[in-house]
Amino acid sequence: MSAAERSREKLRARRAALRGRLKRQRPEKRGRRWGCLLLLLLLILLLLLRDCSCAGVPDAPVGPESMGAPSPAEPVEPEPPVAPITGRLGPIDRPDFRPEPPDPLAWIDAFRMSVAARSPRLAQCFVGANSPGTLKWTTSVEPVAGLVSDHSLEPMLMGAELTSKERGCVIAVLSDPPYSLPVEEGRATPSRVGLVLEF
Repeated sequence: MSAAERSREKLRARRAALRGRLKRQRPEKRGRRWGCLLLLLLLILLLLLRDCSCAGVPDAPVGPESMGAPSPAEPVEPEPPVAPITGRLGPIDRPDFRPEPPDPLAWIDAFRMSVAARSPRLAQCFVGANSPGTLKWTTSVEPVAGLVSDHSLEPMLMGAELTSKERGCVIAVLSDPPYSLPVEEGRATPSRVGLVLEF
C-alpha cells in the first residue's frame, strides 16, 4: 500500500468518525431545542395569566364627568377678574442703624511692644539697602498661641519694593518666635492687625 492510499484511508476513517459523532449529537440538540421552546411557552402563559387577573375589575362609566369635564346641567361660574395693582407704597420710617464699635483688643499694646523689640533683628534684613524706608505690615494675629499668619508687606511713602530675600527675612523675624500676649476673657479669636515698620 502506497503512502497516498494510506492517507486516503485515514481521511475516510476520520470522516466516518465525524459522521458518527454528528448523528449522536443531533438528538441531544433537538431535545434542548424542545426544552427551550417549552420554557418560552410557559413564560408567555404566565404573562397572559398575570394580565387576565386584572380583568375582574369593572370599568368605570365613560361620560363627561369621568373625563373631568363639567356636566352640561351644572353652570360654570366665571372667575372674578383680578384688579390691576395701582399706586405706590409710601416711604417707611426705620430707626437708624449704628453698629456698635468692636471692643478694643486688650493685647494690642503688648503686641506692638513685642514687634518693636524685634527691630535689631529686622535691621539685619536690610543690611546694604540704598536708603531707609517704611513698610506697612498687615497680619492675622492669633493671641492665644501668639502666632501670626497671612502677611501683607506694602512699601509706603514711595519706597522701593522688597526683594524676595528681604521679604522672606522680614516674615521670618516677625513670625518666629511666637508672641507672648496677655489674653483675658472675651475676644480671643484671630484679628487682622496693621503696623508701620521703619528701617
